[in-house]
Amino acid sequence: MNILKRLCFLNLWEQIISHNKKYKVSCFTLGYLYIDKTRKEFLEIPDGKLEKENLLGGYAYGNLEYPIVRVEEEKDIKENEIYALTISQDGKKYPGIIIRNYSRGKVMYVNLPLGHLKAYADDFPIRTFLRVFLFKILKIPHLLNTPYGIGGIVINWHVDSSIDWKSIPYMLQNNYLRKGIEYSIHITAGDFRDKQGDKLGFDACGEGKKYVKMILNFGVIGSHGGGAHNFFSDNILKGIFGEKEIYEYILRNNECLENITNYKILEYSAPNGVHPQPITTKVLEKLGMLCYYYTGDNGSSPNRTFINGKMVSHKVIAFPISSFGKYASFLEVKKGGKTEDEVKRWLFSIVYYVVKNRTLRLIYSHPYDIPLYPNALREFWDYVNTLKNKGIIQVKPMSYFATLLLRFLNTKYSINFSNKRITIVNKEGLEGITLALPKDFVIKDLPYGVTLKEEEGYQYITITKAFSANKLDIFFN
Repeated sequence: MNILKRLCFLNLWEQIISHNKKYKVSCFTLGYLYIDKTRKEFLEIPDGKLEKENLLGGYAYGNLEYPIVRVEEEKDIKENEIYALTISQDGKKYPGIIIRNYSRGKVMYVNLPLGHLKAYADDFPIRTFLRVFLFKILKIPHLLNTPYGIGGIVINWHVDSSIDWKSIPYMLQNNYLRKGIEYSIHITAGDFRDKQGDKLGFDACGEGKKYVKMILNFGVIGSHGGGAHNFFSDNILKGIFGEKEIYEYILRNNECLENITNYKILEYSAPNGVHPQPITTKVLEKLGMLCYYYTGDNGSSPNRTFINGKMVSHKVIAFPISSFGKYASFLEVKKGGKTEDEVKRWLFSIVYYVVKNRTLRLIYSHPYDIPLYPNALREFWDYVNTLKNKGIIQVKPMSYFATLLLRFLNTKYSINFSNKRITIVNKEGLEGITLALPKDFVIKDLPYGVTLKEEEGYQYITITKAFSANKLDIFFN
């Protein structure tokens, strides 16, 4: 530990000891993160992540309790420097997020254990607040993890059982599946649902095959568990199924679907959200699958998730669900008492969010949920289709985005201020990679196949298919 690190550590430790002596209570307690609506957009909080009390929430839980510090507010901190509050269980308020000038730069303080949360399947706080600080406040050059730097949505349909023999024709007849919009459609392929012989399964390789063929051209087919929706998840929860059984049942589900689609199944979603980590993701990795729907990391973008302090997989990407408060599927939303107008506003807000922030989000539900909110969904498809046709948003399957994200992670870039040169390299190719540069970089001529667009303080340099090299040099003044 060098002298500077030692001094910083000692100073922090002295402050903690002093704090404990002064208050004679624990420095740490449990509480909530309160974000005023006037700060919500700046802090990049999606509508569905804030509960009615403006507290950060999550799927199934509602308001989320976090470990927080009883921070004493310094006298020189101005009100406009406090962007959020933490509220303890006894109702006391403390600074939650502080952003202020420090010397010639900026400093951001967040009263949450960000690294710990990321390490235990809550990616949203650290990713969101680092994005705000680094990209919005400091405006540092960075690569975007979205194809062509355009925001995107994954629409993930879960086909659970034979009930969807009616739902799929209904979707087609009423234009809820649109050509040009590519969905992730995940199917539980077996012929039973709860117990063997109940004949409640979708039966994808039997009576349900004709329905699979109806939807083949509307996106990518994936596996929704292992053959029997409730049977599979129940046996995992009871501890009857371990890694061996999970592997065998998902493999069987994949093989059935591959015989119909004639392509490898790369996408996965867990029935009833039952996805024990890390074993399920390790199974997906062994099966050569790329990505999966995930109820952890709620409200965040696709990522390589962590559990118990360790990255689950370097090769398989988690796609967290976007929730409307503590609800996600339209059936859950309906049970939560949400009106059609509220659902429409929520869906439209997700579109606005991904477009503005150039990021990705996943929405999931079931075909049999559509009649619960028919008008909201129809207007949503109309809106999304219009924006997609204008090149403003991408609506693609999760495997499309996962493929780019894995390539993005292997893309290296550097800025040499002496030579005034930016270098981007990826031996797998650079198509779809976008670099965001602050406007004070004056770019010289760009090569053929590389485009530049200015927007909100950045220049977005995008590498298109026409640029075939694996290395790009950009010169600036």
